[in-house]
Amino acid sequence: MQLTAEQHALFSGVCDDSQTFVVTTHMNPDGDALGSQIAMARYLATLGKQVRLINGDPTPDVLAFVTEGSQPIEVYDPDVHDEVLRSVDRVILVDNSAPDRFGRMEPIITAVADHTLCIDHHPTRAAPWAGTILQVGASATAVLVWDLVRHRGWEPDEKTCEALFVGLATDTGFFRYESASAYAHRVAADLLERGVSTGATYRRIYERNTEAYTRLLGHGLSRLELHAAGRIAAVRLRREPMIALGAADVDTGEITTALLSLESVDIVLLFRELAEGRVKVSLRSKGVLDVHKLAAGFGGGGHRNASGIVLSEPFDDVAERVIQGAHDLIASAP
Repeated sequence: MQLTAEQHALFSGVCDDSQTFVVTTHMNPDGDALGSQIAMARYLATLGKQVRLINGDPTPDVLAFVTEGSQPIEVYDPDVHDEVLRSVDRVILVDNSAPDRFGRMEPIITAVADHTLCIDHHPTRAAPWAGTILQVGASATAVLVWDLVRHRGWEPDEKTCEALFVGLATDTGFFRYESASAYAHRVAADLLERGVSTGATYRRIYERNTEAYTRLLGHGLSRLELHAAGRIAAVRLRREPMIALGAADVDTGEITTALLSLESVDIVLLFRELAEGRVKVSLRSKGVLDVHKLAAGFGGGGHRNASGIVLSEPFDDVAERVIQGAHDLIASAP
């Protein structure tokens, strides 16, 4: 799904009329967020623009290779960065249009909405941005960034292509999800022709598991809950045992892949207890079951088959409410 002439014109106007930029993305940045952010920054730099990258959370170790050879991503410090965000000509948000998904950066990002451009493929919620390039049907924000820079005649270098491929591949589950459209495959082919290696990229992301992650995977699977006659798989990861396993800060997202491989399972719910009493819920589904609708009911978001929620409520209360919501989703499905 390609962008419209009006969306291309909006982006071109921002590039031509602005000299200083901050590019940022949502809390706990994933592959699409970082890949889109790095690619956008590298493009702006080729135009002679001054660009800073600022995120609310550090880059996950497993995705650090995406940033190699590019300018560093600064971790947000309000005493340092609030004035930067206020003073630049333009702030560009990638892979998120919802203010509450910026975490601790939400107040300042909302405050600078009048000179902010948002580029995203998620359904928007209460977006106050001065400009928005939104394409909900796109497979990844990386596809939108590819469209934008290629339309302006830029030939991305191999490092930029790698960043965009990481964004596209991770957000489509390496092209397993229904969101991996024919156009997404065509973009992927273009990136491969420019030097990207699918095998090397996959190995760098998915074949670098730590001992802590592997032990946590076993811990989680041993606590598997099945609901709705086996159609819902749920795992609850409490913080204390995660700390004991040395896995308190391990990315747990791929645990859902093991759960979704169960033949009877249509919906996977992974509950992870975070610091400060917060609960992160990762939701995955098969086929037409839309877990984005379920997540949105709790203030979360994402895609039809992959979404997330973060709540500051008692852990087991969150689990029971979301599990019930999954029951309701299955009951209402055609």
